[in-house]
Amino acid sequence: MKEFFKDNVIKSLLISSLVLNIGLFLFFYFFIKRSDIPIVLHYNVDWGVDYFGEVKNIFILPLAGLIIFLLNSILALRLWVRMKSLAYFLAAVILISEIFLWLAGIALYIINS
Repeated sequence: MKEFFKDNVIKSLLISSLVLNIGLFLFFYFFIKRSDIPIVLHYNVDWGVDYFGEVKNIFILPLAGLIIFLLNSILALRLWVRMKSLAYFLAAVILISEIFLWLAGIALYIINS
């Protein structure tokens, strides 16, 4: 376990993923206006807006990122001894998913502005 967190690549991937996830929580907290009016929570290019909901439901996006972070980091930690390359892959997937969640969050912000 100590070797896993001493690895610079793993450490940088996990820290940057966690920073992005916390940043997404803070972005929604400070920039999404609180109101009783439903906001757009999903937009489809073919159909347009297809899901409205309460403002608090927008926090499902960073929560999903946190769940992905926890599950993949635990799995990468467990696989570190047997397959280091798979552990690197799982850590990279966390970062990639956080980037895509940020893109979705920015799109939701623009749609609701």
